[in-house]
Amino acid sequence: MNAIFLAIDIGGTYIKGAIVDSEVYDKFLKKRGSVTIGQLFEKKGKIPSPFSGEADSECFINAILELVKSLNPVGTHLKGIGISCSGVVNYHGTMVEKTTKALVVLKNKDWKPYLESYYSCPVALINDNDAAAIGMAELNYLKGPSTIGVMTIGTGLGFTIWRNGRRWRPGGSLPLLGSIYTPGGSYNELGSALRRERDDYFKHLAGIITTAAILYHLDEVYIAGGLVDAASSVGVDISGQLAFYMKEMAVESDKPVDVKIIREGNALQLLGATSLISGELEAKRLKKTPDYQSMGTELPYKKELLLHQCEAIEIAGLLLTAENEAGAQLLESIPIISMVAEKLANSLRRGGRLIYVGAGTSGRVAAMDAVEIPCTYGLSRDRVLAIIAGGVSDASVEIESNFEEDASGVPELLLLNINEQDTVIGISASGSAYFVQSALAFARSRGSYTAMIQSVASPEGLPFCDAVIPLHSGYEVVAGSTRMKAGTATKKVLNCLTSTAMILNGEVIGPYMIGLSCINNKLIARAQAILKEVYDISEQDSAKLLQENDLDMRKVVGLLKQK
Repeated sequence: MNAIFLAIDIGGTYIKGAIVDSEVYDKFLKKRGSVTIGQLFEKKGKIPSPFSGEADSECFINAILELVKSLNPVGTHLKGIGISCSGVVNYHGTMVEKTTKALVVLKNKDWKPYLESYYSCPVALINDNDAAAIGMAELNYLKGPSTIGVMTIGTGLGFTIWRNGRRWRPGGSLPLLGSIYTPGGSYNELGSALRRERDDYFKHLAGIITTAAILYHLDEVYIAGGLVDAASSVGVDISGQLAFYMKEMAVESDKPVDVKIIREGNALQLLGATSLISGELEAKRLKKTPDYQSMGTELPYKKELLLHQCEAIEIAGLLLTAENEAGAQLLESIPIISMVAEKLANSLRRGGRLIYVGAGTSGRVAAMDAVEIPCTYGLSRDRVLAIIAGGVSDASVEIESNFEEDASGVPELLLLNINEQDTVIGISASGSAYFVQSALAFARSRGSYTAMIQSVASPEGLPFCDAVIPLHSGYEVVAGSTRMKAGTATKKVLNCLTSTAMILNGEVIGPYMIGLSCINNKLIARAQAILKEVYDISEQDSAKLLQENDLDMRKVVGLLKQK
């Protein structure tokens, strides 16, 4: 028998599970249309959740063992176990940090290691709503530059946000919509699929959706989970029920919220758990841990320097001299930079995306480049993305503080539905960030072209990526501070990569950009000047053309080319 994965979804009412054959899963990934989500699960089952005020860890573990035995009675060795569960799972996917009183046993730190030891395989843990969102991404529901709220409704109400192509976690945590309290009860209680009064229930749910749309500026809300399964079994039209009540809702919404029902229901969590453990296994297989003593980024530029005794003019001169050296040494990397730029250009021409992955300084430098490309060259915001360890929402004002660099990047990449059209570029000056390594390994397993930017060359290559771009930045004046020479060199490489790719793809005529976004008066003036210079038209005509075409520079250029 082929290797098998076990997917488990722990809810307040039932613990659900499924066996997945690894070869069937691979076929599902390669030909999504030929294998349905129902065919993916070789065997499914569920048992009542053993949660009560007296439930202890042993009782919970025995329930898991009972479920696994019913799904895998002959005891075939498991390749890995993916588990989705209610509550707040920490960023590393190792434990449940917060949950309801009824599920407090999940906070026990012993049950995950016990299962890993008992079944002799890795166990990956994720919040059930993120698991559902991963399942939706795998089925290509999450796409485009929209802001989408995903509600997984069962015993409680789970919620996550997907914005402009990636998971959005304000404050670095789950938005916890279900914890909002009202005089009628919490949103977890009001949104619970266990409520019996149908009209009252859908009125409350419509209010919850409208509130979420206002708070998080949602374009769409997708509903999944046990509610969908239950409604389907009794013939209740969730969309119709919600539409009736939502038309009466708050006028504060800029536009009607598009509510979609995801018919796969609870199967989404099982798919997400399967994808998670599969991706984590690939990342761990290819992990490479550099020796700390050999990391050039940790050694001083000049060991004998007594910086604490230097005058300001000496320090500034030394720093800028070192920065200039880092830029000059980059010339050695021109061949590999140009090769990766060509790969990137081809990827973008095919409709693929550029996805940066980094931690700390590397992630923020990448985010700066990612946000500049759409306004400079007119590429859609969801086609150039930066994924930063710990989350992107607060990256400009906060730094990672809880070992986020050492966490896996697989869950973030799963939510992007990475495919063979994409290019994924990881950045880790030291080369040691597992967040970056794991993301590249997973992306490569899904067929994406992958490259790693790090301070030193790797003649033998790296097992988790296709190419390595060395910064040649050398030792830092302040040892270990890669925001300096390595950070400067990284910004130069990213500028060069994306600018070269955009030029190759026809986004520049002569020395002028032709896809810039006219989002302020300066850029409108720039667009007019470019049109005048390239197409020899007057300032008045260029202004008129821009106004007639909604300030869309690319559209105006297209019209002028036709003429």
